[in-house]
Amino acid sequence: MQEKVIKAISDYAMLKDTTSVTVALSGGADSVALLHCMLSLKSRYDVKVYALHLNHMLRGAESDRD
Repeated sequence: MQEKVIKAISDYAMLKDTTSVTVALSGGADSVALLHCMLSLKSRYDVKVYALHLNHMLRGAESDRD
C-alpha cells in the first residue's frame, strides 16, 4: 500500500510546497491505514502529519466511540 501512496503523491504532486498533511480519520480501517502510512512517510517528505477525526455518522454509536 505504501508504494501506491508514494505513487499517488508523486503523480498528483500532492505534497508540493507543503509542510504539513491532515488526514481525515473516521476510525475505519482505510483511514487508519492511510494515517499509519503517512506517519511512516513523514520524514521522507519532511512534513508534519495531523489527524482530524471525521464522523460520517454512518455507524451510529460505533462512530461516536471512535
